[in-house]
Amino acid sequence: MSFSVARGAVIARREYLSTIRRKAFLFSLMLTPVLFAVITGIQVLTASDDAKDALRASAIAVVDSSGLLANAPRTFTNEAPTDAGAITGPRKTRAPQAARTAVTFFPDTAAAMAALNRGAVRQVVLVPADYLEHGNVRRFKLASNLFTSTDERAVGRWLARGILTGAVDSTRADRASRPLSGLQLFVPSHAGVFELHDDRRDLVDFFVPFLLGMLLSISIITGGQYLLQGVTEEKESRILESLLCTVTPEELMFGKLVGLGGAGLTLVVAWSVMGAYVGGPIAMAANFHMSPLLIVFGVTYFLLGYLFYASLMTGIGAVASNLREANQMALMFTFGNFIPFYMLTKIIGHPDSQLAIGMSIFPLTAPTSMLMRLAATDMGVPAWQLALSLAILAGSAWLAVVASARVFRIGLLLYGKTPNLPEILRWARQG
Repeated sequence: MSFSVARGAVIARREYLSTIRRKAFLFSLMLTPVLFAVITGIQVLTASDDAKDALRASAIAVVDSSGLLANAPRTFTNEAPTDAGAITGPRKTRAPQAARTAVTFFPDTAAAMAALNRGAVRQVVLVPADYLEHGNVRRFKLASNLFTSTDERAVGRWLARGILTGAVDSTRADRASRPLSGLQLFVPSHAGVFELHDDRRDLVDFFVPFLLGMLLSISIITGGQYLLQGVTEEKESRILESLLCTVTPEELMFGKLVGLGGAGLTLVVAWSVMGAYVGGPIAMAANFHMSPLLIVFGVTYFLLGYLFYASLMTGIGAVASNLREANQMALMFTFGNFIPFYMLTKIIGHPDSQLAIGMSIFPLTAPTSMLMRLAATDMGVPAWQLALSLAILAGSAWLAVVASARVFRIGLLLYGKTPNLPEILRWARQG
């Protein structure tokens, strides 16, 4: 029986319609963005609470053995930029978060530590007699936040001001303790012109590559899992035996790849539209413009990445004896698609590093990694790296299709014991 595109198209249509009508597909379509938004909101609120908690030093105890802090102020204000409005609000109208901290001097360490243990103060600062020469200061806190150092900076500013108070006028002392309070940072824009740095742009520059990479990864894996599950379940139920009486294994594989690939592309388009609707105003506020080429390459990497991973899933589904075994075998490839997220800061923060370049060329990680690099650099990836990545991914996808088709042809009607790796490799070579 010769290969027929028409029969393959019938299978593709059936696979696509049956997939998008599943409740699981509809839940993924609607609830995944909602779940992601909720998790992101919780993270933002948690980070804001941590920052506020760090600001609330409430009261600190100081034991000054140096005598340098005799004229130091007994209160100081701890400030940090507010998270609220950091993305959507005007930059110059943001109100700072602030907390006033009381400073209490104690005659000795024992009294200060007793106040700390009973909760009268939040931390203890011990200034030794030789502080001016060596700068050794000891701080005691009942709790510490690994990711927040706002209170430490505030205590440092208070120490600087305390040392200078009485030696210079109050204006100089205040400026010495906060020399960069009015700092304006200028960085090159994407047009190459220096402009005032905007925190909102930093947030957008981080989240856009992250969200695009996550969108691509989830879509590729979702389509691959649908394919893996469909082949395995049909094999277990012996439906494939009936199907192979009317279509060839190649037509069946073609139809499943196209139909389930269309379902995955439907997810991409729907989530992209939702993301554009919600994130459009934020991107406009941050003066972010997405290159049309980024969309073109995003679709290209989705198609090649899906073809590569889906072919592997098809081969796994054909040789596995049940769904649980198939999922165990596919775990390694699924994990490979998400490796770039473990290297997220390196890929986005240093898109020209050797690690980022290598991961954007290696087939298992290329779709997600290269899309992150393209978004992070505003399409600034060298043309030869982009061409090499696409060529290797396309070649790997083609080899995966050919090898999986051979394994698929033999393994479909194989029941019982799962073949070992040498047998699978022999099928892939010889068909």
